[in-house]
Amino acid sequence: MKFKFKKKWGQNFLTNELIVNEIINIEKLNGKNIVEIGPGNGILTSAILKQNPKFLTSIEKDKSLKSKLKEIELTNKNNFKLIFDDVFNININEFYKNDKITIIANLPYNIATTLIINWMKSIEIFSMIIVMVQREVANRLTAKFSSSSYGRISIIAQLHSKIEKIIDVSPNSFFPRPKVFSTVLKITPNKKKPFDFEKLDFLLKESFKFRRKKLINNLLRNFKNSEKMFNKKKWNTNLRAQDISPEKFLEILKYLN
Repeated sequence: MKFKFKKKWGQNFLTNELIVNEIINIEKLNGKNIVEIGPGNGILTSAILKQNPKFLTSIEKDKSLKSKLKEIELTNKNNFKLIFDDVFNININEFYKNDKITIIANLPYNIATTLIINWMKSIEIFSMIIVMVQREVANRLTAKFSSSSYGRISIIAQLHSKIEKIIDVSPNSFFPRPKVFSTVLKITPNKKKPFDFEKLDFLLKESFKFRRKKLINNLLRNFKNSEKMFNKKKWNTNLRAQDISPEKFLEILKYLN
């Protein structure tokens, strides 16, 4: 039976062996506890298993890929498990059993930002996140303040981790061929997280709710002492949220909470 690609799930399978080799050599995978999101055709799955991980768990939503992926499972029974489910139905913390998790994922655009933010909430359980996303998402994650791509996800990701662009990937490296370039990222968790995630996220949502508005006006709706803070710190009241560095947002968080 011929496989039918599901456009609604953003299925574009990696076919370029050179990119596969680039991904598996970003970090030493031998002896690691690895969770792969979206194995697809299994090309990356097979390459990961050749690196002799302690254990690999691959999570795939599309059950029509079962026969292909089961072939890989049958020859790697001791250190490989397939789970056919939506990744959003799974508590990633369950795979943390004294061994920190290395995530390897090729994420569709429609779930990438939500999933990465979810991972940041539990960043302490990961040793490394190696992820391929659309280049636009990569640019947002790595954006510097005062740039057009800078926003909530940039700040959350950069306060929780160090993010490095490894390689841009051409549409020709996939089948079906997507319309846009992708980028492979290496995300290394920070050792400390001295702030409350939910409070930070609420602050950022309020700050970026109206990008054209001055930051102080966005904040005053829920943080009544914002004007006092700006005066005390002698900050420019004309600043917008995109002009504020991640570190300065931590200052704001500490003052307002």
